[in-house]
Amino acid sequence: PPHAQSARGGAGRGAGRAVAAEAAAMLRGPAALRLLRPGRLRAPPEPSLLRFLVCPLSKRPLRYEEATNELINDELGIAYPIIDGIPNMVPEAARKTHKKPPAEGSEQP
Repeated sequence: PPHAQSARGGAGRGAGRAVAAEAAAMLRGPAALRLLRPGRLRAPPEPSLLRFLVCPLSKRPLRYEEATNELINDELGIAYPIIDGIPNMVPEAARKTHKKPPAEGSEQP
C-alpha cells in the first residue's frame, strides 16, 4: 500500500520529496524574488566559507571586497564575481583589477 513504510526509508521519504518539490516550485520565477530581502541578490558569501576559498590559478587566499561584491586576488590582479552569494571561481569569469605593474628598478634582491 502507498502509506506503508518501506524497509529502507520509513514513511517520511515521500513526504520529504513532496516538501522539496513544493519548495522548488516556490523558488521559480518572480515568486522567488519576493522571498528574498532587498539587496539579497548581491549577498556576500558566508564568512566561514571565505577562509577555505583560494584562487584556482595561484592557490592563494582571496580577499572579499564588499564594495564590488567580489573575491580579489591582489597578487594576480583579478577579481572573481559573487552572484547570489555564490562565488564564481571560473578563471574566465574573473575580471582584471587594473593592478599597477611594479615600478622599474624596484625588484627586490
